[in-house]
Amino acid sequence: MNIRCPELREGCRVVCPVGELDLATAPAFRDQLRGNDAALPPYVVADLRRISFIDSSGLHELKAAQARCEAVGGWVRVVYDHGAIDLLLQLTGYAERFPRYASVEEAWCDRPLHASDEGGG
Repeated sequence: MNIRCPELREGCRVVCPVGELDLATAPAFRDQLRGNDAALPPYVVADLRRISFIDSSGLHELKAAQARCEAVGGWVRVVYDHGAIDLLLQLTGYAERFPRYASVEEAWCDRPLHASDEGGG
């Protein structure tokens, strides 16, 4: 997994991993979600559109990031278009906790896709 350098946008960290997100790459994903800033931004968007595979390790890191952000009044939102991510979230019961966003901008504005918007997704 490669990770494009996270960007900070209006107090929101945007993380864009590339490739596979699994047990071997989850620590790097965790580091990107956390960042190394002295004061972590309470808002994180994980743009997973360039992920080709994800397992429960990646989901675990998203849940941990969400817990940290929510503890300071923030959130984690997930941008994705890969059916495997949707399936993982559905099977683990986390689809409602991590609704699907079409873009970083849609995530920032809290405009998740609805089943009628997905077009068979």
